[in-house]
Amino acid sequence: MCSRANGCLRSCTGLWGYNVGHSSQEQELSKILVETPVQDDTKTANDLSPIQAQRSWDRQAEDNVVDRLERIGLMAPRGEVDKVLETVVNNLEVTNNIDVDPEVRCRVMMTSTLESFTVGHTVVLSRGLIDVLPDEASLATMIAHELGHVVLGHRLDSSYAFFDQLLIDDKETFRHFGFARTPDEERAANTRAMQILNNSPYKNQLGNAGLFLAALTTREKEIPNLISPHLGDRVPVIGDLRSSMPVDQKQNPQAIVALPIGGRVKLDSWNDKLDLIKSKPVGTVAEREKMPFEVTPFMPYLMRYGTETSKPIAASAAAPSDPKTGEAAPGKP
Repeated sequence: MCSRANGCLRSCTGLWGYNVGHSSQEQELSKILVETPVQDDTKTANDLSPIQAQRSWDRQAEDNVVDRLERIGLMAPRGEVDKVLETVVNNLEVTNNIDVDPEVRCRVMMTSTLESFTVGHTVVLSRGLIDVLPDEASLATMIAHELGHVVLGHRLDSSYAFFDQLLIDDKETFRHFGFARTPDEERAANTRAMQILNNSPYKNQLGNAGLFLAALTTREKEIPNLISPHLGDRVPVIGDLRSSMPVDQKQNPQAIVALPIGGRVKLDSWNDKLDLIKSKPVGTVAEREKMPFEVTPFMPYLMRYGTETSKPIAASAAAPSDPKTGEAAPGKP
């Protein structure tokens, strides 16, 4: 649903979660499992060191929070978009020789506010932030900042490993959870992010990321609700990226510093699944068509449920059979 004022679209409300399937973690105590023959591995090294035990406990807290956010419909189920984000994480880790245990995962929050945060070793980006980022290098910049938090060991409150910490009403979610970092942690993550980016495949493509952050800073007074986070931090402003910005920003008139809301991701409102938009190239873009951080008309592609056409019935199968066919002639076996 969109609202219109003075000839311009000002807001857009999206509904989802009509048939959300519950995540599997809450069914652990209610499903029947048939155990296979047990293999005795007591002779192998299965004991956990204190560090490994602490990591396992933190991972339990992380899994509990992610599971809770997914069950109430705030976090999208794992899908295609998560794989794209994790590919970018892998590019950053490999080129910087980063070996993090447990592994870094990525998830997408369903809201349109521009925010990102980490839940333990899970990097979470909002759907709105992914929508407006102009290219992969800008996406890598956002992820590098959150990866900096992970590498620096900025932890999640481990008390979430207890399930009773998650027994809250859905309406209290935004007040109960908070994953924002302190200013000192944000500055440290910015510094670490620049180190990661300068050793990454995106080091020569950071100009657009700088233009994106500059455009966001310029328009922040016009879009206060869009940049106000619910659970995490605002989009990080990495000052060192200014040196990567092109001197003459008008040199390329086709440059797009930010996309409108809904520019990257489409939502299936029935099951909360997110997919990347696969649209045809639009060719030359006029200045008024760039619409950074704006809401555009919603034009859904409708199709009938169960569009698979039934196979035609063969004529031999459709023709009525002769009741006398196959009957034995009188007097013959």
